[in-house]
Amino acid sequence: MKIVYWGAAIAAAAMVGACGGNDGNGNGGPPPLATLNVTMSAPTLNVSFAEGQTGHFEIGASYTGSSSGNVVADVKFSDRRFVLDGTPVAAGQGYTVKFATVDLPAGGKTSTEVTFRLCTDAACGTVYPGSTQTFTVNLDVPLQAWGTFQRNGAHTGYVPVNYKVADFVKAWEYAGQSIQGPAATADMVAITTVEPSTGGTWQYRGTVRGLNAADGAEKWNYDLGSQVYASGYLSGPAISDGLVHVTSMESSSGTNPQWVFDLATGAFKQQMHFASQWSTFNQPVASAGSVYMSAGYYGNVVYGFDALSGAKRWETFGSYGVWAGESPAVDDNYVYYYSGRALDVIDRGTGVLVRSVADSGYQQQSYDWFSAPVLGSGGKVFLYSANRAFYTASQLIALDLNTETTSWRSIARYTTAFAYAGDTIYAVRDDAHVLSAINAATGEVKWSTSIPTSDTFAGNVVATGSHVFVSTENETWAIDLKDAGHKIVWTAPTGGRLAITPGNLLLTAQRAKLTAYKLF
Repeated sequence: MKIVYWGAAIAAAAMVGACGGNDGNGNGGPPPLATLNVTMSAPTLNVSFAEGQTGHFEIGASYTGSSSGNVVADVKFSDRRFVLDGTPVAAGQGYTVKFATVDLPAGGKTSTEVTFRLCTDAACGTVYPGSTQTFTVNLDVPLQAWGTFQRNGAHTGYVPVNYKVADFVKAWEYAGQSIQGPAATADMVAITTVEPSTGGTWQYRGTVRGLNAADGAEKWNYDLGSQVYASGYLSGPAISDGLVHVTSMESSSGTNPQWVFDLATGAFKQQMHFASQWSTFNQPVASAGSVYMSAGYYGNVVYGFDALSGAKRWETFGSYGVWAGESPAVDDNYVYYYSGRALDVIDRGTGVLVRSVADSGYQQQSYDWFSAPVLGSGGKVFLYSANRAFYTASQLIALDLNTETTSWRSIARYTTAFAYAGDTIYAVRDDAHVLSAINAATGEVKWSTSIPTSDTFAGNVVATGSHVFVSTENETWAIDLKDAGHKIVWTAPTGGRLAITPGNLLLTAQRAKLTAYKLF
């Protein structure tokens, strides 16, 4: 750990200079060093700051006694998530020591001992008796859960933290079959798995599993039974407010189950119902006690459920028609659903279709749309145009909700799921095997980094403040955003779907193995 060391030279109120003299006891030499008794304003600082925020905090120190020499305030501690915010500020016989978090600090809780002392010089070669005091800084940066497809209801795939490659190390792995997801909090990782069933050739058995995020040990599982028509007809989980949400397929009917479980224990909580006719499902989106998903017997239906009571609040038909595969986007007021020819904006509370913004370049290629609208700033929504599977190469478009027009359409075609961070979209191309950084305002490519593989990209793109992660089924790469050349600086021998937990774990979900890498 890097040692942070600061000294601030503060002139004493009275300075006495003379040649010769004695120590006050009739003996030659300097007088004895004065005792300066320091008292801190608090023994502990408990501070918490939201993700992506620069936090500021301070503590006071006062002392009794006096010295005819220099008094230098010295502060020393070892932590990588906060620094001194300038030198200690003197006022009379006291100091204010200010701190600030570093840019985009890693998530989680740390406890750091800080030493304050008064010295005779900046090098702190001599410490005033009685002045050394310690206090503790308990810093918490709670990252949001990786709660659904591309992390959140906006589906940005962005985690506002900075990491250092030197910290990246494998933490644990978990073996399973047909792993879907994952979703994660700081303490728990939720996945679904699918195994062949004895119920028939096309029958599979679905299971929801809760893993300990610290070591990957399975804490609970819930057997959904032999009710899944095929492995694609069971969604990965979504997490919100201590609940796990899973969409599954029983039969071609109007009574297919939308499940709700307790995240900590796996206990069954609720089951709502929806119509579907052999649909594949993306992860649902849960927020503030509600859960949203898309299905329909002939597709093109968005459902809003009360996850606490189990009631269906509303179901709304889209303006055109997507059969399956979509995870709708959700903000505080609306649900956003791509229905093929248009992006539909639905009132979150009532389910009323408020308006539709046309995709003027839409061309139907299939029935499904395995993706999600990505909510940007300034009324922009980014999405793939036309129907697609997860691995289909598709054009990206930006729709402007303010003008109800298409702001831009990419020339290149991108695949899997892209990430959006600030003013940039990060997307991968299978034809060129590159990661491209795209200007979110104009659609122009800022830069591209070649990925050394001939395999198909299999995982979603995940962005942080410092790195972008991309993957095939068997390998993951980290591209350094702080480097002018945007070089690959780390690789891992596992791939698949990606997620970053609030505990700073990178999860790679292959079909038969979930692997966690510690990033901080």
